[in-house]
Amino acid sequence: MPARASQKPARTGPPGWRFQAVVAGLGILVSSYDLGAISVAFDPLRHRWHLSTPVLSTLGTLTLLGMLVGSLVTGVLADRYGRRRLVVADVVLFVLAATAAALAPDFGVLAAARLATGLASGADFAVVFPFVAETAPAQARGRTMAWIMLTANFGTLAAYGAGALFLHLDPAEGWRVVLGLGALLALPVVLLRGQLVESPTWDVLRLPSVRQILAETRRGLRHDGLLASTAATFSYQVGDQGLGLVLPLLLAGVLGTTAASGALAATAVKAVTIPAALLTVLGIERLGRRHLQVAGFVLRALCLGGLGVWLLEAGPHVPAVAVGALLAAAYFVGAAGPDKVTVIGPAEAFDTTVRSTSQGLSQAGGRLGGILGVTGYGLLAALGGPGAGLLLFAVAAAFGGLVSRWAPLAEGTAGPDERTPAPTPVPSAHRASWSRGRPR
Repeated sequence: MPARASQKPARTGPPGWRFQAVVAGLGILVSSYDLGAISVAFDPLRHRWHLSTPVLSTLGTLTLLGMLVGSLVTGVLADRYGRRRLVVADVVLFVLAATAAALAPDFGVLAAARLATGLASGADFAVVFPFVAETAPAQARGRTMAWIMLTANFGTLAAYGAGALFLHLDPAEGWRVVLGLGALLALPVVLLRGQLVESPTWDVLRLPSVRQILAETRRGLRHDGLLASTAATFSYQVGDQGLGLVLPLLLAGVLGTTAASGALAATAVKAVTIPAALLTVLGIERLGRRHLQVAGFVLRALCLGGLGVWLLEAGPHVPAVAVGALLAAAYFVGAAGPDKVTVIGPAEAFDTTVRSTSQGLSQAGGRLGGILGVTGYGLLAALGGPGAGLLLFAVAAAFGGLVSRWAPLAEGTAGPDERTPAPTPVPSAHRASWSRGRPR
């Protein structure tokens, strides 16, 4: 029987760049949700398993340690073997690890699962932005990556909101639901990422060995500002991930409320990052990356430093509204500047041959900063209260503003791809192989 004339021909070409960017960016949303999810679990875990604060903080530290290793290793592997296979593999690992964390029968299993989720999330941050930088048009590259980082704010906000709800419904075991939701969110990402195709730019310009990739990266550290970029990311994440991982616990302690109420207060504070991130998306090309990054660092240092000194001086007498307002202001100026620019900067500024390695190194610096932030806050808060811990975040932000002067930032649409040969077009006869993710 002949086919109907109205039947549409099967699509053989690769998906469009917008689809690729959205699907790649969904992993950043899930990873950000996961970081917020473990923070709301701290207080119920302390009572459920009778854990001390230093032991609890190791859950955050292990997550960030996993992200550090995942970023470093995956960045190099993505420059050597391609971006697509790694963005698929890391989200599969995330689903398995997040499920194990939600079902963990004891602290040991939970700690191992958190290390594995960190590996997966770190890998995603190292590969997604280079992938998008190479598949989006030059004029849309910066704004597209800023949109992806906006979803990260929604992810953390959703985790705090889920914590407020499920810890209210079940104070003892609600944390399992919050962690398990991360695995459910990631399942459709696994399926969608199977439709991604490899970056044609990487396929043309890739270096043939890990040794050459590492040699080019060392040159970038010495001459191209990669060290300054990594230092800026380190400085921001001391306060951002350090504060993010303890925010519900901090607010519950300062305000004298329950874990559910602390998570709800953290949701209200974190909500300001949505309009701030939207401001960055709309103004990144007009305002400039460096202006946004430096201003965000300086203003964040003033907000956190002012609150830290106030808490040291007045302690429990600081009004709850003032605590919330200054924390919200610090989050706003951070989300409007360095939160976005420090992440997308290496993907824009460095060449395709070492783009993922540079991104991974910068992100590893950020995870090291997060580890310092979580650990340092715990020690300083134990000695001098939360105000002392906040001063650490303020000092780190001030340092970030200083080193941002030397960080390489691709203002406008002029990025490294404009200095390298254009990728070979995909012949129509070979599009079927591209749709399966195998460049010829």
